[in-house]
Amino acid sequence: MKTQKLEILILFLCIFGFIGCDNEDEEGEKVIGYKEYTLTIASKKLPGVCGTDGFYYLSDVYAIKKENAQEWDSLRFIDGFEFEKGYEYKIKVSETNYLNHRKGQPAWTEYSLLEIISKDKKASDAVPLHFIPEWYYKDKFIPEYKYAVEADNKDLIEEDLKTYSIMPLDYHYLLYRGDNKLMTWIAIKDDSNMLTPTFIKSMNKTPEEFPGSYTILPPKGNIVGFMEWTFLDEYGNETNYPSFDVFFGYAADARSIQTPNTAYLYKDLTELYKNKYPKAGVKTVVISYAISF
Repeated sequence: MKTQKLEILILFLCIFGFIGCDNEDEEGEKVIGYKEYTLTIASKKLPGVCGTDGFYYLSDVYAIKKENAQEWDSLRFIDGFEFEKGYEYKIKVSETNYLNHRKGQPAWTEYSLLEIISKDKKASDAVPLHFIPEWYYKDKFIPEYKYAVEADNKDLIEEDLKTYSIMPLDYHYLLYRGDNKLMTWIAIKDDSNMLTPTFIKSMNKTPEEFPGSYTILPPKGNIVGFMEWTFLDEYGNETNYPSFDVFFGYAADARSIQTPNTAYLYKDLTELYKNKYPKAGVKTVVISYAISF
């Protein structure tokens, strides 16, 4: 009798388990919302923050306006839409909401192009500078400025360096890889102040190719790479931004970071200050900016 009861219990558990599995399979991925509407797409893409669930990253995003909206919003991707810079679009899209509890992020939304209504060559009006919220950069990405001077009148040179920094020190400097696959360099002060984005042309170097003067101001970190950064405009032309020699590595206080997280930008300004202050007995002037990413 006990054996019969045990067999019945096992059979019941197996049937229940199969039903549970079947129900789980039936759940799977499902559509929980769908709608169609018109979007206006601005004539240029902008730096923006993407991501969810605590993982956020910078990317080039569309500036969009939904039907009858007054303010520009951001959108990362529209399936089937091929954007051409310099044109403002009106398009019809579908917005599909999905749910799948088996995924780490169970709910998500996908956008697809249905129709291009218009494409006009124009500069869109009142487009913001960026879509990067303050919480992303507040109290971060500010350069640590240092300098070292060997001169008879050292105080004069140091006062000048303190007053006139090549890089504004009240901006937040951000790096990300844009749609053109180049590293994009932007500097943000707030929603209303951003330096013109530039693209970094990077060339690997050896330590021996760097000026020997850098030894008077060594970077405080674990250095794993050496390069030169030149800054280009959107057309690939060199800008009036100065180039820098760059030590790339880990900050001295990094503990568990797996990838290099700090760029140390260096420049030898000895000749500049010899010409600027010929009576100061200038021997060596080196500046550096440490920026963590």
